[in-house]
Amino acid sequence: MVPTMSPPRRGPLVRLIRERPLLSFFVLSFAPSFAYELVVILVLQLPLVPWMFAAPFIGPFAAAFIVTAAVDGRAGTRALLRDLVRWRVGFRWYALVMLGLPALLMLCVLPLPGAAAAFGPVPQELPAWALGFVLVLIVGGPLGEEPGWRNFATPRLQERFGPVAGTLILGVMWGLWHLPLFLIEGYNHAGADLAATARAYVVFLCFTIAIAFPFTWLYNRTDGSGPLAIIAHTFFNVTLLPVLFPGVDNSLHYEIAQVGAFTALAVLLLITTRGRLGWRNGLRGHGPKAVSPKVGYAVTR
Repeated sequence: MVPTMSPPRRGPLVRLIRERPLLSFFVLSFAPSFAYELVVILVLQLPLVPWMFAAPFIGPFAAAFIVTAAVDGRAGTRALLRDLVRWRVGFRWYALVMLGLPALLMLCVLPLPGAAAAFGPVPQELPAWALGFVLVLIVGGPLGEEPGWRNFATPRLQERFGPVAGTLILGVMWGLWHLPLFLIEGYNHAGADLAATARAYVVFLCFTIAIAFPFTWLYNRTDGSGPLAIIAHTFFNVTLLPVLFPGVDNSLHYEIAQVGAFTALAVLLLITTRGRLGWRNGLRGHGPKAVSPKVGYAVTR
């Protein structure tokens, strides 16, 4: 008679996380980040850089690994790590992100008054932009946020709510997570008065909702490539305006133009994919759980 292994004993906190993984993820993403940011901004009154670089890592980054470890164990953690280094996805996807995305962002500049006349590439600004891009990619928001928003939350929200509703929920939560940063004057056009800050935040929230749909489509079509999501996120954080449109400010009007452009892109993707956004059940590393006959507890396919 072959002895069978019983499931490992779990504490009450782990059991709670296993029962409510999405809720646990969002709580663990928001609570530490909000607490840290409010102390830094309101109590210590420290500047945005470099102090806010820690917020994504103690929020969505840590939450993704904590909940994955509690729900799926070592197998799930290894799968999450594989997603984060899955860079072999085909040259066309890198071309789309590294050429198509900045091109669309720069097209959003053209409706601004005087922008077309201001176009004049300044090659000497490119090294400083490239350095800023690398620094933000590594220590800024993208590397800290994307493992949580895309590699953890996106597949689970799609499995539970479908690609459209799941992406909409994620876009809202993504925008809400940034709310404390609008206490810093100048962050994404936050002003000295409440009305200006509220306007800036509403535009930003619409922006995160709009770009969440292309991000979901990109995630689904590249089988959950973490590097591509991180690179795409960085292009939104590090503007090419000083290189291509010197003298044009990164204004709220520019962000409104981006909201319009990416909303149109989201609608186009929804129409062409018939609302699926490239989603299919059983994406590698994100499929439904199965029970291993050898150990008797859930593992991730």
